[in-house]
Amino acid sequence: MYTMYAERFSYNPAMTAPKIEHEERIADVRNSFADAVGRARYSDEATVLTSRGKRVAVIVSLDFYERALAALGEERVLSDPKS
Repeated sequence: MYTMYAERFSYNPAMTAPKIEHEERIADVRNSFADAVGRARYSDEATVLTSRGKRVAVIVSLDFYERALAALGEERVLSDPKS
């Protein structure tokens, strides 16, 4: 059984490597939003946004977001741009 699993899936060290996470206040990230998006997009590093000391949101790459939705069995539904 193990060999069948090993043949179908290859091990990737990034699968178990700790993710780098940045934490920034929303007020501060407004001035460096492009940096936060760049870290997510090119380095696969998350930026946790805080408001009044509480963690409230995360900027992650689109790839990570889509994999998270798939893992949770969630479906993405685009909102109406007029609303």
